[in-house]
Amino acid sequence: MQFDKDLNSEHAELFLEVRGLIKKSIGKEVKEKYSKNITSFFTKEGGFCYIKTYQDYIHIGWFRGISLDDKYNLLFGNGKTIRGQRVRKLDSTTKKAIKYYIEQTLYFLIEYNELMKIKRIKNDKGT
Repeated sequence: MQFDKDLNSEHAELFLEVRGLIKKSIGKEVKEKYSKNITSFFTKEGGFCYIKTYQDYIHIGWFRGISLDDKYNLLFGNGKTIRGQRVRKLDSTTKKAIKYYIEQTLYFLIEYNELMKIKRIKNDKGT
């Protein structure tokens, strides 16, 4: 399990700090999922991100990164939806950025879920 590898890595302390900040920032309804390769964070609204240790940093993969306003210019990658963030230290700017990306993800998920409800209602009515 990746979580055990993360806890035994040389970046375990930073991993736990980032994990704690993510959980606290998402809120009490956060659910943590452990898989073979990553540790992910979800709520009833949907998925927020995953974390994983790498040799030189903690990687946060923002599930809806393509849709986030990257005002901190920290996101990288060119996949269809996910954007990554490297965390080498948890300074005040990094904390603000993580909280901001969580907020942006929540806004995205709420809007997306509402649009899906509207589409379902329209489809049920046959319009």
